[in-house]
Amino acid sequence: MEITAIRLRNSYQTCYVDTNNLFVKRNTLCLAETEHGIDIGRITKCPSHIKKKNHEVQGRLLRKTNEDDLKKLPGIESLEERAFKVCREKAQAKNLNMKLVSVKCLFDKTKIIFYFISENRIDFRELVRDLASVFRTRIEMRQIGVRDESRIIGGYGPCGRELCCVSLKEEFDPVSIKMAKEQNLNLNSLKISGMCGRLLCCLSYEYDVYYQLNKELPPMNAEIPVGNKIFAVDSVDTLKQLTRIRHGQFTITVSSKDLINKNNTYSLTEHALAMITKSFEHETDEEIDD
Repeated sequence: MEITAIRLRNSYQTCYVDTNNLFVKRNTLCLAETEHGIDIGRITKCPSHIKKKNHEVQGRLLRKTNEDDLKKLPGIESLEERAFKVCREKAQAKNLNMKLVSVKCLFDKTKIIFYFISENRIDFRELVRDLASVFRTRIEMRQIGVRDESRIIGGYGPCGRELCCVSLKEEFDPVSIKMAKEQNLNLNSLKISGMCGRLLCCLSYEYDVYYQLNKELPPMNAEIPVGNKIFAVDSVDTLKQLTRIRHGQFTITVSSKDLINKNNTYSLTEHALAMITKSFEHETDEEIDD
């Protein structure tokens, strides 16, 4: 069985479905049947681009969309706009502490899904009954998190590119403040937080690289003997693999290849010591770069 990844219309989730012997390319619009019903989606990964074969199959492709299918979309979108307005008004009238984010109506109109955010659990049974009486179809209230909200609304990050959660990520990976520290980033919450208010997803992308590179560098304030003087690590440049050490007014920048690490005790190679000693003869009060 071949598996295809599809992003259903007006949805933040990617579904893996049985290709059903259809030949589809990326970005092809197709009708798909899932456990929730029939809906239109856009192919995000073809069978040949799916490396893992153990994805849970959540449905199957029915066929590629045609002109008649596309002509029905404006009516469905109009229904979603009306449902959003009606739901928000009824929720406010019932004093329900919830933020409505998006509304999705399935292509076959067998269900309308309301996505909302709330800090607490809400008894929305009465609201569901009211909505079902208005729209005469199944109603589902689905509570989501703030990261899912950003994925649905969309936008652009501080890098100028579309949000990672929208264009790149299928599932959210755990992100911790440790990742920011490993990359020597400013820990100001505004600098390392996305529009959802949580830590930036991209902190996890380069964490493994920084983790491996930092293994070759000494920690801050580590002591390194240079002749009869003891220098302390003042700063490190992870990507350039450079370490700046300081003793009083003297600073020296050395490469990681000039450092020797024995049981977390650091020293300089003979070549580096010779170069530094020679430099001391000419420089006494300027920064010395090796």
